[in-house]
Amino acid sequence: MNSTEIINRDISEIVQDIRKYSKIIQGKHLLLVGGKGFLGTYFLKTLVSLNQELETPLRITVMDNLITAKEKNTNEIPNVKFVEADISQKLDLEEKVDFIIHAASIASPPMYRKYPLKTIDVNYQGTRNILEYAKKYPLEGFLLLSSSEIYGEPTIIPTPEDYWGHVSSTGPRACYDESKRLAETVSMTFFHLFKTPVKIARPFNVYGPYLNLDDGRVIPNFMKDAIENSKIMIYSDGTPTRSFCYVTDAIRAFLSILFESPPGEIFNVGNDEEISILELAEKIKKTIGTEIDIKLEKNDDPNYTKDNPTRRCPNLLKIKNEIEYEPRIGLDEGLKRVYTWYLGEK
Repeated sequence: MNSTEIINRDISEIVQDIRKYSKIIQGKHLLLVGGKGFLGTYFLKTLVSLNQELETPLRITVMDNLITAKEKNTNEIPNVKFVEADISQKLDLEEKVDFIIHAASIASPPMYRKYPLKTIDVNYQGTRNILEYAKKYPLEGFLLLSSSEIYGEPTIIPTPEDYWGHVSSTGPRACYDESKRLAETVSMTFFHLFKTPVKIARPFNVYGPYLNLDDGRVIPNFMKDAIENSKIMIYSDGTPTRSFCYVTDAIRAFLSILFESPPGEIFNVGNDEEISILELAEKIKKTIGTEIDIKLEKNDDPNYTKDNPTRRCPNLLKIKNEIEYEPRIGLDEGLKRVYTWYLGEK
């Protein structure tokens, strides 16, 4: 299976699950903010695919500043309009939309540490600008993609949505963690004051194709090391844990939250299988199937792992009960798909 077949398979699997929302979205207008990023690309491909089945297509406006986009081309797609814009500056869109998906953010650790003020601006001011637009043009649904990082170093594992968080407001990750928390605060404030139909998703370590190899998150980091250098570098003792969610499961959940859940609700989105970083490295080594060294070393950057949570695992009871979500793609299968895609993109 080549990289194109991986994407087609992924999109087909998502569409199978969200086809039930066809009557809700046909003939409507959706604004996809951050539509050229990792998750935005999957949202767009999914909705464009579903559009082919609708009697009256969904109109999609894609907004992105293209700074961190992997695909910067803006090829014409039926019923899709692209707007290059920086939402942290202003939001010039003088037409009504029915749904908004806000997926714009600087989520790559090296990038948000390099551009901390821009990260804060996008997460707070960008969110505020979108919410002001939503107040002007009443919506049917507004989905904010937040982050599991708002929990910081949790004292409860698995971590439920009502956990308040244990987060540094001054550390090297604070520009991202705290601005995501503020994005949630301003979104819920608009919900309470103006009845803006906000729904919030907190993704836990979503991975998959279109996540750049140099993104800085752990799976592309390890894949890049393994593919280019035949080794995997772990800059810790390997015991920290994460719970990884393949992108098709995440997109299914996000769209279900947008189209199905009531306003004002917050959901963890992810996979609740917890695995250590060392175990992840071993799985990637097995996936690639060649001689790869796994090395544990201390990073020269003293802030590399500072304030990095030692455990991360979502409590998924709420989303499983309220929108009948269940992750389907296990880590072994997800790693095979993303490795195949990375090879095809070299």
